[in-house]
Amino acid sequence: MRAATANMKAMIRKASRTVPIGCVCLILIAIPQSASACSVTPVRDLFGYGEQTQIILEVEAAMARAQAEHGVIPEEAARDITANARADLIPQASFDAEYDVVRHRMVALLNVWRESLGPDGDQYVHFGATTVDIYGTATVIQADRTLAAIDACLGGTIDIMTQLASEHAETPMIGRTLGQHAQPITFGKKVSAWIGEYSRHRERLAQIRARLRRSAILKGAVGNYSGLGDQAIAVELSFAAELGFDAPYAADWSGTRDVLAEYGLTLGLIARSHQRIGQELFLLQGTDIGELREGQRAGVVGSSSMPHKRNPRAPERLIHAGRTIPRLAEVLSDDVVNMFERDNTSRLTPVIEQISVDSVAALRTLNTLLAGLEVDSERMLANIDLTRGFAMSQRVAFALAEFMPRSEAEALVKQVIADAIAADSDFAQALMAQSRVTAHLSNEAIELLLRPDQIAAPAVEQIDRVIAEAAQDGAAQ
Repeated sequence: MRAATANMKAMIRKASRTVPIGCVCLILIAIPQSASACSVTPVRDLFGYGEQTQIILEVEAAMARAQAEHGVIPEEAARDITANARADLIPQASFDAEYDVVRHRMVALLNVWRESLGPDGDQYVHFGATTVDIYGTATVIQADRTLAAIDACLGGTIDIMTQLASEHAETPMIGRTLGQHAQPITFGKKVSAWIGEYSRHRERLAQIRARLRRSAILKGAVGNYSGLGDQAIAVELSFAAELGFDAPYAADWSGTRDVLAEYGLTLGLIARSHQRIGQELFLLQGTDIGELREGQRAGVVGSSSMPHKRNPRAPERLIHAGRTIPRLAEVLSDDVVNMFERDNTSRLTPVIEQISVDSVAALRTLNTLLAGLEVDSERMLANIDLTRGFAMSQRVAFALAEFMPRSEAEALVKQVIADAIAADSDFAQALMAQSRVTAHLSNEAIELLLRPDQIAAPAVEQIDRVIAEAAQDGAAQ
């Protein structure tokens, strides 16, 4: 009895500090700088002719410097190659014309580039290398830089989610399981689950980046350093260092490509999270639920024939991304099944480009959507009341269990609910009409138990802990 009285007093004290209920909250969050910086253009440019060519030239120059360091080619050649590693020296029109003749992109690039190199550079450029090493390393660089951009976008995502979770840590809404009303939660709790999920995505990115940064490769046509000379292993180590990468894996990966597959699968998993959130926001802003609304600029048209409609736009794009990006990831994972030391049947370059660009675009869509959400707390409360208070049944059962065995308390609450349904009354009326309940709980206690805005301290603490963990994890990235 003393425990129950203490619990009730605690709830009454808490009632004095709960957030106001029954308001329609228009949340216009100032987009954090890290979120507004989530731009598709830099990643798209990574795969454009100019920047991709520049990356390839940087790879060639890094190889030349590494070779010169170990006496494989003259220092003068390395200096010439490095000084002229500029994409503007290989205009696309010139490259395209040469490619039409030789039908080999590496040879076409080298033929045009050699026109700008001196005698030393011309003699030793691409010395002992094979196309797959140069383009493989360039692809790894593109993937690494893409993940750096995506990580920055995810940081913005978590910033926006953190603001939402903090703002709505005590905004009650119904929790739904298997499509049915379960128990009240808060909108902040829902968002905190997203924060945890996207923090784990950042961890995954850090892990795959660590593997990418060990994947610069200079092992020759069949991966055994053939044609690269006695200093080949030392050259490869220096080559990776010149590019700012870590020491390469000793094993050849040209015929395995598991790291690139993991890159795609990780982006596919992130897209699935976008899809789930997009689908939930799609449903929550539906007319029949109406707890959230997607922010829309003035002048945006919802329907060509029904002026009253405010159609979800960003959620649709997120759902689409969750369907298409994992399909691209499947193509990359298919390439793990290679033939012998290497094949070229999958043509990975356009797939990696598309999955990279689409992944950043989806994140930008998510950030914009979350930053403009309109939260209708009044509708959330109204939806909780659809079950006439039954959603608080567990809370009532726990309160009664202070005075009787828990199984008996649960059976009593079930009977009260059945009586209420039969009488077409609400839960409070049925509880107050049941003498076995009122023998232990006053009307005031019953009303307080049925208030969905009474948020237990651990529920709020959970949100604070999630935010703190995300902040700590983000600082470690």
